[in-house]
Amino acid sequence: MFERIGRRSIVILAIALVPHGAAAQGPRVQPPSVQQQESAREKWQKVPEILEALALQPGATVADVGAGEGFLTVRLARAVGATGRVVAVDVSAPELGRLRSRVGVEGLTNVEIVEGDADDPHLSPASLDAAIIVNAYHEMAHYQAMLQHLRTALKPEGRLVIVEPISEKRREQSREQQVAVHEIAVPFVEQEAREAGFRIRHLRDPFTTRSDVVEWLLVAVPDPHALAQGATCPLPPKPSHSSSSSAPSLDSAAGTAISDPALRIAFETFKKRLADGSIVVVDVRTQDEFAAGHVPGAIWIPASTIGSQVADLRARGKPIVTYCS
Repeated sequence: MFERIGRRSIVILAIALVPHGAAAQGPRVQPPSVQQQESAREKWQKVPEILEALALQPGATVADVGAGEGFLTVRLARAVGATGRVVAVDVSAPELGRLRSRVGVEGLTNVEIVEGDADDPHLSPASLDAAIIVNAYHEMAHYQAMLQHLRTALKPEGRLVIVEPISEKRREQSREQQVAVHEIAVPFVEQEAREAGFRIRHLRDPFTTRSDVVEWLLVAVPDPHALAQGATCPLPPKPSHSSSSSAPSLDSAAGTAISDPALRIAFETFKKRLADGSIVVVDVRTQDEFAAGHVPGAIWIPASTIGSQVADLRARGKPIVTYCS
């Protein structure tokens, strides 16, 4: 039987065994290599411009917070040179394992890998010339604590650069709705950075675009005039006369460290309570500062006279929120 099958028959049978549609598809296209993927990302992520925003010089120390597998870490290591140092921080053990492997393969000797916590990147105080968070800030549940630690870790002239994505259709959504899809709009981060004691030095929105997602870039610097957690509002000396009230005076309450949870109010809570009129807002700055700009609805009572206004404030029957910066 098999001896009688001619060459032409064999060819026809071989073609019949090719899967349907394979001939039309042509040769299989190989997926891009890791090197090709990173080269493409380097372009759309605008890595050279991120490095420029960090203002890095050879010999600088920079932290890559949320380093992941090290895409940015290796580029930072090259930017600061052999005399510089990169502190690569992540909270994921698997990511840290891949990062260590990559640092070894790349032969980088100027990279220190640190396992951070959700609320603490474990960075030494005043040790950094710059810090960078790319597409990771929205994942930080304890963002206030992280920003505070980063401010402490930066030198007085240091820089914090944050790059995050936001879809145009989600810009007006709440913070919770945005982070649920791994995005965040810049106004939230601007406010949170200011609350942590930063001053916004530069903002690019949009910075880069990929598909329908815009990525923005923010540069923040430590503000020496800001009230960070643990600071106190400067108050004048207490009056020499004694008070007949056994309750604590507003003077003593205001002089307590504002890091005390009982004396602090979250900004989002403040906005909601201000809108529904359930609090009284008191601006204790100077009259010129109040006139130059203040929270809508705030009343002006300078710190030097607030002790004499205790009875009137209590009579309003609402919690009192004071601010001096």
